[in-house]
Amino acid sequence: MFQTRSLDHCLACDGRDLARLPLRYDYRDVTFPLAQCRACGMRFLSVQPAGESLASMYAVEQDFRCGRSEAHSFDADAFAAENQGLVDAFERLRPPGRLLEVGSAAGGLLQHARERGWTVRGIELSQVAVERARGLGLDVTQGDLESARLPDAAFDLVYLGDVLEHVPDCRAVLAEVARVLAPGGILYLRGPITTNSLARRLGLALYAAAGRTIVLREPPYHLWEFRPRALERLARRCGLEIVSFRQGKIAPGRAHGAKTAAQRAVMAAIDAVNVPLTRALNVLGDRGVMVARRRR
Repeated sequence: MFQTRSLDHCLACDGRDLARLPLRYDYRDVTFPLAQCRACGMRFLSVQPAGESLASMYAVEQDFRCGRSEAHSFDADAFAAENQGLVDAFERLRPPGRLLEVGSAAGGLLQHARERGWTVRGIELSQVAVERARGLGLDVTQGDLESARLPDAAFDLVYLGDVLEHVPDCRAVLAEVARVLAPGGILYLRGPITTNSLARRLGLALYAAAGRTIVLREPPYHLWEFRPRALERLARRCGLEIVSFRQGKIAPGRAHGAKTAAQRAVMAAIDAVNVPLTRALNVLGDRGVMVARRRR
């Protein structure tokens, strides 16, 4: 039987006034509805995968990056340019120092950073990926951030890439990030803000007006559906100061999941408008990069 848990309050702010949104996942005969906290604006699944069922959704060989990457997680060449670009971004914020990557996969980013003079450490759930990273001589701990029991103020920069939306308690993770950062240390967070996009906003509004629900028949990978303001509010609550939040928009392409030809055409047309808007005005993105700093 697929394990789940139900949430009757927002873990981000403890608010109990929740609104049900017209979107749900259907997966393995279980329904996972999307809710919004009226107090802080955070969106999350009010029924979530739990325990071994949650862990089983993240087999490295099958579902790396939620199944949206055609490359294997161990393919260093496929992600070399991306990893070099990330290290460039880190070094525009500060000189090489102590770097922690949460969700470090097979260690590709850590390897690039080490070659550039960073002292690196990783945390990763997958035992297979941990063994691969250790084979490269990298210091990677198996497990999650909280169970790693890292020292206070041990890192100058913490990177979370496509991680926070998957964790059972996003507030606990950001609080732990703030604890392990040195005063003035930097959080570099990158990930999806899907329901912030123009297509998803319009879809939610239209379905709500019609009294219908968007049904996604795919694994409910994203336990949290972040939007910029709610995520910034959460980071501040955890002791972090926002430096910047840059939105991006994935260019029109193959629509993910089961969609009709008409739905794909409409989404492509909306995305064609959304892309230049996001680039020009930093609004309505479906990807975000938040840079935050631990208060001194």
